[in-house]
Amino acid sequence: MKKSKAILLLSFCVSFNTLAAEQCETNFTKEGSFFKGKTFKTWAEVEGVSTAEAYKKIYQQIAKGGWKISSSDKDLGIISAGQDVSYGNGKTAPLNVVVEESGSNSKISISYSISGGVSSPEKAVIESFCKTIGAAKS
Repeated sequence: MKKSKAILLLSFCVSFNTLAAEQCETNFTKEGSFFKGKTFKTWAEVEGVSTAEAYKKIYQQIAKGGWKISSSDKDLGIISAGQDVSYGNGKTAPLNVVVEESGSNSKISISYSISGGVSSPEKAVIESFCKTIGAAKS
């Protein structure tokens, strides 16, 4: 009986992560150009996780990912961070995350901007976004 419950729980977690990953990829957008700069965005809802818990885990994920957190507001669910741009002459690339309540779920929205003349592989951005959102459930 315990084994079947463990398998059921594991399959639930896998299906959850698949759902969040699907939403993350489906809702991904990019605007701009190499010369004007680009903004990447996505969002996904995480089921069964409070906004406080999602915020905490995402904050930790961002810090572990090497981002310099410039400001945060737990009550508003906002995390602002940045990374220095290679060969960017002091430029930084800002990352903003908002964790908000959506019924009994947590909705996580992420945006990342780069200035003109800077590139960031789209696939890597999507993977990073989805990993960050997935951290809320881990």
